[in-house]
Amino acid sequence: MNSAKHMGLYENLTRNVPDAMALMSHGFLRRRSSDPMSHSLQKDTITCLQSWVWFSQRVSAHNDELVHALRALVQPTITALCDNELYEGAVELLSEILSNYSGFLTDEHYESVFSLFETQWSHERYQRLVQGDFDFDSVQFGQLMIALGDSKVEDLIHGVDARSSRFIAHLRGLLSAQGYPVSEDKIFVPALEFWSTYVETLTDCIYSEEEGSKEWVSTATSHVLEAISTVWQRIAYPPASVLADWDSVDRAGFGDARKDVADLLQSTFTVTGPPLISTFANLTLQSLSPNSSSDLEAATFCLGSLADCVTGDARCDESLRAVFSSPLFDLLRTSGSSMPGRTRQTCISLIERYSDYFERETQSLPAALNLLFSVLADPLLAGPAAKSILQLCSSSRSILASEASAFLSQYEGIAAQSQLDCLAVERIMGAIAAVIQAVPDESTKFDHINFLLSFVQKDARLSMHLLSLPRLQSDASGSGTDIHRCPTLGDPSELPLHMALKALRCLIGIGKGLQAPGDVPFDLDSEKDIPATDSSSRLGHLQSGIMSMIVQLQRAFPQSDEISESICTIFRSGFSESDAGPFVFPPGLVCDYLTEQTPQTPRIGYFVNTACSFLSSLRNMKSGDVDEVRTKLLRWVITLLQQQPEPDNDVELAQNGIEFTNRLISREPASLFRPDCLPLTEFFFIYALRILDGREPLPKAAAADFWATFMALKPADATIDHAIAQLGPLLAQSIVRNIGGTASRSELDRLSEPLKKMVSNQAKARNWLEQALSDPSFPSQQLAGDEKAVFLKKIMKWSSWSEGYQSGGARLLACCARLKLRLCLVKSMFENMESKRQCLNSPPAFLLHPEMTPSNDAQHCGSRNEK
Repeated sequence: MNSAKHMGLYENLTRNVPDAMALMSHGFLRRRSSDPMSHSLQKDTITCLQSWVWFSQRVSAHNDELVHALRALVQPTITALCDNELYEGAVELLSEILSNYSGFLTDEHYESVFSLFETQWSHERYQRLVQGDFDFDSVQFGQLMIALGDSKVEDLIHGVDARSSRFIAHLRGLLSAQGYPVSEDKIFVPALEFWSTYVETLTDCIYSEEEGSKEWVSTATSHVLEAISTVWQRIAYPPASVLADWDSVDRAGFGDARKDVADLLQSTFTVTGPPLISTFANLTLQSLSPNSSSDLEAATFCLGSLADCVTGDARCDESLRAVFSSPLFDLLRTSGSSMPGRTRQTCISLIERYSDYFERETQSLPAALNLLFSVLADPLLAGPAAKSILQLCSSSRSILASEASAFLSQYEGIAAQSQLDCLAVERIMGAIAAVIQAVPDESTKFDHINFLLSFVQKDARLSMHLLSLPRLQSDASGSGTDIHRCPTLGDPSELPLHMALKALRCLIGIGKGLQAPGDVPFDLDSEKDIPATDSSSRLGHLQSGIMSMIVQLQRAFPQSDEISESICTIFRSGFSESDAGPFVFPPGLVCDYLTEQTPQTPRIGYFVNTACSFLSSLRNMKSGDVDEVRTKLLRWVITLLQQQPEPDNDVELAQNGIEFTNRLISREPASLFRPDCLPLTEFFFIYALRILDGREPLPKAAAADFWATFMALKPADATIDHAIAQLGPLLAQSIVRNIGGTASRSELDRLSEPLKKMVSNQAKARNWLEQALSDPSFPSQQLAGDEKAVFLKKIMKWSSWSEGYQSGGARLLACCARLKLRLCLVKSMFENMESKRQCLNSPPAFLLHPEMTPSNDAQHCGSRNEK
């Protein structure tokens, strides 16, 4: 506030300080007056004081005289709290000071506020609040308590005196106010936030202070545990009849409050350790009676929220064993309608959260899986049960491998009933595939995979059959077809596509399940060549069947974005694998399939993105056919870009096409300069320059990354060296245009990278930038030549600047701001767009053919600008 910019205002205000203090002091002295206007005057005095307090806070170097004068008026404000007429303004001011400017208050002020909460007035206010009075003034009282607790939280943690304990007890009592949290109880969430702050501060105090006497730790920890014992029951869901009356805001707020409680429990575990798990394990067991379903849901939710705290830790296994070997599973299996669905869902999810426990305690695994499969028929439980099955089977696959046949038989019975939704089916198939992946015998493994795929083939055939029907009847018996029923299906006419997507998503689930576990060591430096798959082998037969389904379904639904996305995801599931498998297709087959896609293919940009991932997977191959695959993909990608009416016509394709080429040249620069690719390469360079001059942020960022990579290339042959020499001036012009005004401020950081690489790696960078700054397209009439020279000098220093000093974009923006380079060049940019468009259709041959290069580069640049 007292900066040079506002110095005049600051001086005027400081001259008024004595008068303002005198007026406010007089206003507070009128408190004893019987004049009816005295209350109005005192209200205005408190409002005026509030403004002066915030003024003192905003003064960059605090005015001690002003602060001292204002502090003298705090005590009357505290006293005004007990006056109903003045309460609202006083409580608002004090709460804001405690929350945002606590250093303003002195020890005497804090003593007065703490003493106030010991009075009869405070006791009456507090009782009204916790008994369900959530009027505005009552909630303000609770917020004042919380603000005081927040500002003195460390003192409260270290305090073992009676008054501190009483105040902490009152703060804990705010957690147990009458009414449902959020919907009725408006103080629960603020109180919960205080206790989260209390626990986090307690943790910091415990681990940051030197070893010694810490008698306060046990007292503070006991306060936390008492708060936890209060709060866990408050997050139990109300009866369905009550919940139905809540609006969406109350529902979302209650859900957020439950998450806040989970966060509080996780923070508390840092202080208490395993005993907290034991506490909620015991509460879960105590809530198994038929009439305690609400407490059971809350206890299991809290126990589940602590799962991440004990991952891989066997210290809590005894407590967990007591829960999972209790009658809980039998109760879930037989309770049916007697137990609320939400309670059953939370209990089922508990199994998934503690999947690592079942890895250690294998004797509990069969009972858990039997329970999960038994409740799949319940629509409310199918989702969480399938998710838990997937987690258990994935984490315990080696233990369950011998039971693969039993899993397949179990699923066969489930599939015959056609009761599961598609997501649950996808998860269960993924779970069974994970178990099959651990089967050691290859022949047995292929038998199991073939059997599992037969369910997918059935869905694919059903989809094709339904598509061939003249019309679909809403009644399954009407068509004589076993129609799949899924809650996500709306219009029966969408059933063919729905079944096709189900088949493809099941393939996704199987592909992910068959992936090697993430904890298996892998040698990144090895060059392991996956042997070619014989089409007549069992593996080749499986791959042929999968590819046949993919091709048929894509042809049947050629306009579906979801079909395209699912197919790409299926391919991706095999890219990360280092061993042969049903979804590790031969590179040539993947390449052929991708390059068959045309601009009319839905989400063609996503197919190109899949090709980017495919490039990375080629690291597992020896150099044999890799070059051929890379070249074929490159020609396909650039041809797709060439077929677009405008560079930004398909943003996704533009971005991924440039990223593909960038990834390719970063691995194998020579791939871009093969003789048979040169015409396409020339087109791509001009295309990438146009994108860099464009407006779409994502393709533009990809183009900036590409040019940064390109400028950092080490010339391996004359062609690369010549291409850099010819493209450098064009790139410099594009970058300077962006700096001049085309790019937004947020894009400058990304655009600085190619400029930095140019300056650091190319000897001719200064000449290129000089030409760009003096180019007729640059508005030189608004920027003097010496300013351009200073700007260029700053830029050329980048190569010696420390990388950690500032980000490139920040440095670039600083230079631009100082030299007034942020000029509007949109008009001049579009004046040159026509010549660029002609370059797209007929790329200049001189770029990559040295023998056709004009003898004078400057003359060539001038001719382009003239054009």
